[in-house]
Amino acid sequence: MQQLTAQTYKDFLQQQNDIILVNTEVPATPLKAKQLVDALCHGSGFSQLAPDWGADRFQVMLVKQDIRCLLCIEWLCEAVWLEPTGTTDIQRLWQTLQAN
Repeated sequence: MQQLTAQTYKDFLQQQNDIILVNTEVPATPLKAKQLVDALCHGSGFSQLAPDWGADRFQVMLVKQDIRCLLCIEWLCEAVWLEPTGTTDIQRLWQTLQAN
């Protein structure tokens, strides 16, 4: 699969129930994970807050005005997805990601 870029990130997004799947390869290194977050933020206009690293996972809160979501990368299940948080619902998050 090609790498997610700021220009093509929308092609990699797929809404599934309560999450938005990011259909790209799971980053192989912490640097690649940061590059993925940077590309997603650049393309969507979100800002990122402090990341949280675990042994087999990475999470970072993304914020755009009053819209918040959590970007999750899990190496064990080889998945990357976005979850709406707070008062943000999945439809509003999806519309915001598609608007740019």
